[in-house]
Amino acid sequence: MADLSKVGTEFSPIIWEVERGKISELAKAIGDPNPIYQDRRAATGDGYKDTPASPTFLTVPMMWCGKMPEMISSLKINFMMVLHGEEEYEYYREIYPGDVITGTPKVVKMEEKTSKSGSKMDMISLEILYTNQNGEKVAKARSLLVERK
Repeated sequence: MADLSKVGTEFSPIIWEVERGKISELAKAIGDPNPIYQDRRAATGDGYKDTPASPTFLTVPMMWCGKMPEMISSLKINFMMVLHGEEEYEYYREIYPGDVITGTPKVVKMEEKTSKSGSKMDMISLEILYTNQNGEKVAKARSLLVERK
């Protein structure tokens, strides 16, 4: 059962160097056929300065950085009972290969809810504001984890 007193908790930063290969892999994995994620020339032909990160790219650093188990443990969440509720991204600038993005995960809201059937669950909202190597805000990621009880 999640420790609902952990609202406001910040975790150690995620630091991620954006790789062209990871941009391509994610686009292939989700079946996005847009050539701008595979071919630099296609991207520059469409007005980008290089191959841009796709709209859902921020799942890559979050899942590959190894922070999720640390966060789940710290929040006293039973990993076996976790569902991914939703994911949302707000972009301020393009993210390109070679960029180094840094974001600090923060718990912004935690609450217990009861379903129509009477089951209880904890809703944990996380936010990560990412900046690039120039200190510019590039994106905000919001996630909702649901812990079934």
